[in-house]
Amino acid sequence: MTEDIRKAVIQAISEKYQLPVYGQFVPQGGRKPCFTVELKELEQKRLMGRRAMRKVTLEINYFCGEMKTAAAEGIEAVDGLYEILLIIGEDEKYAASGMRHEKTADGVKFTVVYEYHIIFDEEEIGLMERLEYNGKETVGYEEE
Repeated sequence: MTEDIRKAVIQAISEKYQLPVYGQFVPQGGRKPCFTVELKELEQKRLMGRRAMRKVTLEINYFCGEMKTAAAEGIEAVDGLYEILLIIGEDEKYAASGMRHEKTADGVKFTVVYEYHIIFDEEEIGLMERLEYNGKETVGYEEE
C-alpha cells in the first residue's frame, strides 16, 4: 500500500503541473523546474488483535527553474500541493493527516503524512496434542 500511495502522489503532481516528477532524486542532467517524491519514513504501530496502523511520510521537493523567480514559483507550487495532495488516489482514496512546507535554497521542501490501517492474515494454529504424565494421558485434545 505504501507504494500505491507514492504512485498516487506522483500521478497527482504530474497531472496538475505537467512537469517532470522523479521518483527519488533529480538525475544528472535532469530538467528543471521539476519535482521529486521520496519516501522519508514508514512507521507501524500494533493495535489490538490482527490490526496495525501505518504512517507514511513522503517528502516532495520542488526545484525552481530560475533563481530570480524562485520565490514566486515556490509559493505557487506549495499552494497547489496543499490542494492536490489533501485526498489522493482513484480506486482507493487516501487523506493526508499532516502537511507542512519549508523554503530551501533552490525551491521548496513539502512534507505530507498519510495514515492507514492494515489487518494481518490469521495464523493457522494447530490443536494441542495429548500430554502423557507418568504413563497416563492427562491433558489435550484428541485428533479427529
